[in-house]
Amino acid sequence: MKNCYFQHDSKESEVFTCFDGENLVCSRCCTEACPVETPDWFLDCSQAGHPTWPAIASNSSVPHKLVCLESYWTNQLFIEKTVKPFLDGLNPLLRNSLAIAHRHIESMAGLKFYTQYPEGLLWKDPLSWDTPLFYLAFHGRPGTIGTVLDAVGPNLLCEAFEGYGGYKTIIYFGACSVFKGQKGRKFADDFLQSSKVNAIVGYTEDVDWMDSMIIDMLFIQRFYNDPDPWANLKDIFYSIVEDYKPAKKFGYIMFHRDAD
Repeated sequence: MKNCYFQHDSKESEVFTCFDGENLVCSRCCTEACPVETPDWFLDCSQAGHPTWPAIASNSSVPHKLVCLESYWTNQLFIEKTVKPFLDGLNPLLRNSLAIAHRHIESMAGLKFYTQYPEGLLWKDPLSWDTPLFYLAFHGRPGTIGTVLDAVGPNLLCEAFEGYGGYKTIIYFGACSVFKGQKGRKFADDFLQSSKVNAIVGYTEDVDWMDSMIIDMLFIQRFYNDPDPWANLKDIFYSIVEDYKPAKKFGYIMFHRDAD
């Protein structure tokens, strides 16, 4: 039985009465389907001050901050492609506003300027500390991310993020094939142990740019909208694989660091 207004199979415990006072809706559709299919309803609900996901308390369990480091995608001056508008467009779909720090990175030196302990800006800037998700949007190949100017291999990546996991953190690789094959898997293991972050997410295959945007934005939205994303991290990840079939084709994958 589809007991959600948006024809989504939901358990009885997962639905609640919509702002209209008549229809039932599930939490996911409230934040994902309603803004797209019935934007006027979503706007009325938001303007009335009603939470658009009652399961989420007013105080989120994670800081609503995201750091995005991104390469330029082309050397054509009049063609600009960037993930920034996609990230900015998430805010109407989030329970709490997301503060986004975005910088373009074109070399290993540029990456270290932000990440390397102890002088990197992410270590020195008090506002950036405790950011739960770092989104790296680059070209990629197994164990390596690339920019227009440079390639950053597995050893240098591990060095750049060494010891960063002083609190709960995800490093999200929005890049092709970083975890492909034996080289990619070894990089994942080495990176987790070196960085001490909780998890890393990415792809084992080359990805279509727009498909990867949909996958990445779904994960980010569901992560920040979840009342306890650390406890539900696997459920969040697998919900993307289930709901958006290209994720499986592109080898969408998550690695966890074993407890010390």
